[in-house]
Amino acid sequence: MSTIISKISVDDAVFSTPEYKNDRMVFNYIEGARQYDTTEFLSDHKNVIICRKAGHNSVWIWTNDGMHDDMDFIISVAKAVREFNSSDLKFFVKPAVAQMFSDMYALISCDLDYQVKSEFSLGVYKYCDTKVLSDNSVTVQRYNKKFKDAFFQFYMDLKDEFHWSEETVISKVNRFLALNTYLLLKNGNIVSVCVISDDDGECSSIRSTATKQEERNKGYGSLVTNIACKSNKKDGNSQIMLYTNIGNLSANATFKKAGFKLVGNVHLIKS
Repeated sequence: MSTIISKISVDDAVFSTPEYKNDRMVFNYIEGARQYDTTEFLSDHKNVIICRKAGHNSVWIWTNDGMHDDMDFIISVAKAVREFNSSDLKFFVKPAVAQMFSDMYALISCDLDYQVKSEFSLGVYKYCDTKVLSDNSVTVQRYNKKFKDAFFQFYMDLKDEFHWSEETVISKVNRFLALNTYLLLKNGNIVSVCVISDDDGECSSIRSTATKQEERNKGYGSLVTNIACKSNKKDGNSQIMLYTNIGNLSANATFKKAGFKLVGNVHLIKS
C-alpha cells in the first residue's frame, strides 16, 4: 500500500515521535534546517522526514527503523524525492536503507538520467572532551579582518586538493567569515583553520577543517579544532557535531584526538 507523503510544517507531529527523537543527534542537520523558512519538509507524519534547504542539493531522509524492509514505503519515498526533478542531488540516509532507496530512486528516475556517482558511509561525531591540547610554538585565535587576504589565499592554495573552482573558494570563504572561524598561527602565518557554525538548533557543526600541506601530521588540525570547540562550548553551545567519511582515516584520527566521539553513521549517495 502506497504511503502518502506531502509537505509538512516545522512543528509537525513527526518531529515529536520517540523514533525521530532517538535519531535526532545523528540527523541534527534536519533540526538546524527547521530554523529556515525556505526549507522544504515532506513526511507521512510518522515514519519519514525528507528535508531540503532552498538552493541546496543535499536531501536528508530520516526513516523509522521499522520501515527499512518495506518496499512499498521506500518506493513512496523515492517518488516523493523524484519530484525535486533533479539528478544532481546528494542523499543522506540511514545505512540500512541506502541500497534499497538508491535502487528505487534510480528505477523511478530513469528520465532524469540518475546514476550513482559515488557513495560512502559518514561517521557522526560529537564533541565530548574539553581538554585543550598544547603547543607553545603556535597560537590559536578567532578570525579578524586583518587576516582576510591571508585566509582567502589559504583556501586558494588548497582548492585543487578540494576540487574547488576559484568561484567556489570565494563563495565558501565568504560564508566561513560569517561563522565562528578559528586560525592556528605559526610565526604569524595561517597554518590550520577550523570553522564552526551555530545554526543547527541544539547543535553546532564543524563546517571546515584544513591544514597547509607542508604542516600536516604535526597535530595542528586537532589543536585548532579542540580549542575552537572548547571556545564554542563556553559560548553556550550544548553540542558540537560533525560528519566525516569513515574511509578518511587521517580525518577521523584528527577529530578523535580533538575530543570527538563516534555516535552513529549516515550514508551519503551522490548522483
